[in-house]
Amino acid sequence: MAPSVRDQKLYAAIANEIRERIEAGVLRPGDRLPTLSELAEAFGCSRATVREALGALRGQGLIEVRHGDGTYVRTAGIEMWMEPVDAAVLLAPSESVQLVELTAAALAGAAGIAADRRTEAGLAELAQALFRLECATPGAEEAVVAELAFYLQLAVCSGNVLFENVLRVLQEALRSLLRYLQPVRPAGTEVCRRLFDAVAAGGADSARSIAFALGDEMSSALLRRRGLEAR
Repeated sequence: MAPSVRDQKLYAAIANEIRERIEAGVLRPGDRLPTLSELAEAFGCSRATVREALGALRGQGLIEVRHGDGTYVRTAGIEMWMEPVDAAVLLAPSESVQLVELTAAALAGAAGIAADRRTEAGLAELAQALFRLECATPGAEEAVVAELAFYLQLAVCSGNVLFENVLRVLQEALRSLLRYLQPVRPAGTEVCRRLFDAVAAGGADSARSIAFALGDEMSSALLRRRGLEAR
């Protein structure tokens, strides 16, 4: 392995390289990582730099150290939703679907209330979030960031702090899931346009239906992505 990013601190480049391998499925939950010496030789750096990189990954919850046994890719459970990590790539298939279902339910609730309680100021903020998504490069990280930001702004527009808090708790796992689905799912620009139009028109039922349809679409994309990995 060799770091692909040179314009940042070496330990961060190494951590990103290992994380990318985890996200791509090259390293799977339960896999043992090479030793410090092996990683240092592979990256052409010191053991201290590798140790710092592994510390960053451990802080993100992606790996765990088993004293006397080595360092392993962490096996995630549903409780990792509460942690700011890229947990979606580690969830079992059934748990990933549950994440999508919970997200869709939260978005549907927020969208319905936002449509009923819409204000000019709220719609203006939501329109700006949609514009940023429309300007984002498809398939790039900025598209993931912009899509997630639209969903969070939708929750804010509902005026219900609990819906907003639910989305903020889920946002890191959802961010990871959106990244994970990029190869098999187009950016959510079109569905976000439809959500905006429904909210702006005061169509609460329509907004809820669109949000649940988004969940169905993401679940289908998840199955397609898992199918590609199984080949």
